[in-house]
Amino acid sequence: MKYRYCFFTLILCTVFYGCGHRLAAVSVSGDTLYLPRYASGFYITEAAGGRVLNITDPWQGAEDVDLQVFLSSDGSPAPAGFTGVTIRVPVKKVVCMSSTYVAFISALDRTEVIRGISGGKYISDAQVREAFADGQIAEVGYDAALNFEVISAIEPDAVLAYGITGGNALLEGKLGELGIDLVYIGDYVEASPLGKAEWIVAFGYLLGQEDLALEIFTEIEQKYNALKNMVAEKITAGERPVVMLNSPYRDTWFVPGDRSYMVRLVDDAGGVYACAGVDSDQSRPVSLEEAYIKMLSSDVWIGPGQATTLAEVKADNPRFADTPPVTGRRVYNNNKRRTPEGGSDFWESGAVRPDIVLSDMVEILHPGLLSGKEDNSLYYFQRLE
Repeated sequence: MKYRYCFFTLILCTVFYGCGHRLAAVSVSGDTLYLPRYASGFYITEAAGGRVLNITDPWQGAEDVDLQVFLSSDGSPAPAGFTGVTIRVPVKKVVCMSSTYVAFISALDRTEVIRGISGGKYISDAQVREAFADGQIAEVGYDAALNFEVISAIEPDAVLAYGITGGNALLEGKLGELGIDLVYIGDYVEASPLGKAEWIVAFGYLLGQEDLALEIFTEIEQKYNALKNMVAEKITAGERPVVMLNSPYRDTWFVPGDRSYMVRLVDDAGGVYACAGVDSDQSRPVSLEEAYIKMLSSDVWIGPGQATTLAEVKADNPRFADTPPVTGRRVYNNNKRRTPEGGSDFWESGAVRPDIVLSDMVEILHPGLLSGKEDNSLYYFQRLE
């Protein structure tokens, strides 16, 4: 999810996030303006005086949740009785609670609307880092330690946030007192790489850049699918390397389900997932013994924690030092593009550019298949030496 500085952030969020959220008492319906091709968490409909951003899958485990944001294009009020969020678009000032939102806004060349960030020092985007360093963008804090005085001083059109297992009751309540609107963005819930990237269209409607957003996404979609189809045509079943994902946390190894983001990338890049067999988009724990057995039959290891060298991998996980990916020096991590403070651009711009992520994955699994691309030209990943 928000891997940047964030494994521990997720743990804290599950403690402080409640189940409160504002549902529209009156549902605004109209003709569908945009029905996503890959994303499952949003769609756009027409309405008198504006559009409606319908958010249907705002957090993990969301069921029967239908959040609506009325996007007023000319200051028109929402229909009588509507108690959802109403925002005048295009937005002029926003607070971003995730680095991926920064990437979507940057891709649309509208970073000037970002006035507040949670975790500003971990952001990779050069323009935003400069604005943050110059004080043009404020740090708003984290989780239960959010600085609501700073948020209030910004007077944002909206705070863009995410829920974990439900709405953020603390954030909703305090922002409600301040009269500031909260919009849930569910990009992290999307299991499809293209589904995650398609949220740029939702951002396009918020920023008044609908046509540009669709143009950008269509280009990304075409590049991704061209790569995926090329791999499917050229790589036979017997040529697909076995890939192990992630690394242990204490005595447990969490492995993703078959419908998860990284597993889909492995499959589209022409690999076989070592821990396949569970039809889910959620991670599950396995013992180190089971992980070791899986690693023995693997060719490539992707995502060994925070390691940047093979020596670190061996020191952190000595029992895996004799496995084929380590001895064969086919261990890769997605931390090539990091900020000095440890922020990861993979979990920032990588969400918007799955075509580049897939290109890296293809080179990792099938070196030389992509003409003109070499191991040392990987964008998000690096082979550990």
